[in-house]
Amino acid sequence: MRCGNRATAAGSLATTVFLSQPGIACAHAFGQRYDLPAPLGYFVAGAAAAVALSFVVAAAFMRRAPRADRDPRFILPLGPLLPALKLPLQFLSVVLLCAVVVAGFIGNRNPEMNLAPILVWIVWWVGVAFLVVCIGNVWAALDPWRALFEGLDTLARRCGATNGISRGRPYPQRLGMWPAVAFLLAFVWIEVVYPRAAVPSHVAWFALAWSAVTLSGMICFGAETWRRNADVFAIYFGTLARFAPLDIGPDRRSVVLRPPGRGLITGEAVSYGMVGFVLAMLSTVMFDGLLGTQAMTIAHAALADWVTLHPLAGGYVLGTAGIVGVWLVFLAAYLLACAATARLVHDRSAGAIARLFVLTLVPIAIAYLIAHYLHYLLVQGQLIVPLLSDPFGRRWDLLGTASFYPDIGLLDARLVWNLSLASIVAGHVISIWLAHRIALREFGARGMAVKASVALTVLMVVYTVVSLLIIADPLVQYGVAREGN
Repeated sequence: MRCGNRATAAGSLATTVFLSQPGIACAHAFGQRYDLPAPLGYFVAGAAAAVALSFVVAAAFMRRAPRADRDPRFILPLGPLLPALKLPLQFLSVVLLCAVVVAGFIGNRNPEMNLAPILVWIVWWVGVAFLVVCIGNVWAALDPWRALFEGLDTLARRCGATNGISRGRPYPQRLGMWPAVAFLLAFVWIEVVYPRAAVPSHVAWFALAWSAVTLSGMICFGAETWRRNADVFAIYFGTLARFAPLDIGPDRRSVVLRPPGRGLITGEAVSYGMVGFVLAMLSTVMFDGLLGTQAMTIAHAALADWVTLHPLAGGYVLGTAGIVGVWLVFLAAYLLACAATARLVHDRSAGAIARLFVLTLVPIAIAYLIAHYLHYLLVQGQLIVPLLSDPFGRRWDLLGTASFYPDIGLLDARLVWNLSLASIVAGHVISIWLAHRIALREFGARGMAVKASVALTVLMVVYTVVSLLIIADPLVQYGVAREGN
């Protein structure tokens, strides 16, 4: 669905509009194929060299970490505006959640003519991710489950319950954030492996199931404890929002303007669970990209030949193993780089290094989002326009937009490739600069900071090469440009 990689999760969602079959090449999704003007190896080598050169530049010119009290930021007081916006936004979020459930159960069964799958898989999961990166953590205000809990809790307190609806049970500290990691892997499994994830009724059931899980967790352990450890969406959007230029001030009545990425290098080292979560953010997007490659097609065929399985069962096996396997490979590669760093700097363990630097990988996750999903959001996201007038597929025209037809020529394959290339390189360069700043802050001496950044730089160069090869797979083959159509 997403240009060669969104083939199963919501593969039927835009089949008649954009794709004719799962796994189709990105260029074909736009009705054309872009032939690179030079061999793919030149692009990959140039991108890797640019990422490596950024480390050299950082090591040469960034000699000491800027003082915290000199960090450029601006606090904009908004008075009662932010508190006044909270209730309307919470009400809107609950209405949209109810609309997803109702549309899923009583609306048209065609995913393209039903609000639920479009709103969930395109507007929410992809659109909100871009929104929090560009603006700030708007999800904190738009979270319908948080709004439901707070509403029920307030009602219970007004009815005489001193502690509201929260039971206040202690959260098992040994679990940490690992439940959120498991939920993220499971959610992506539904998104990219489960073949009926775009069926409206299934979307509604998923929404109800998560509502039951997260409200039960908030009631059992408390809203903030659950959101901090197990609420996968609060953690996911909150982590992306650390890169954003805006943050809510400590008084909750002001907005802090800061350089992009500043929120990723402040504070203490994160937990081991957050290490697993950030690597899951990277690996799941990468796995989504792998679905459209020739390698995945060959692997599926080999699995079918080796084990006699129904095609659907084979897809489940390969998809499940792929999601977990890619995450473990990413995690192992990162920990290996951290172990190498620990041997170079001597005074920190590999685990401490991993916890210290993991948030500097978030710009790479954002780059993957742009490279894989920006065209998907801009092109297929247009489907929401007619559904605003006809959310249930009943041939309504409430807002006069029902006749709108998406412009599938909004982006072409050439532009998609150039945007992907630029975002991948920029994301890795930013990560290297942030990592070097942390190294300077933690190790002081310039030489030690360089040593602490070497292994991570090598890892980021490898990430650059792999990600570009995966993105380019639908366009090029065997490392050279294709000839003609």
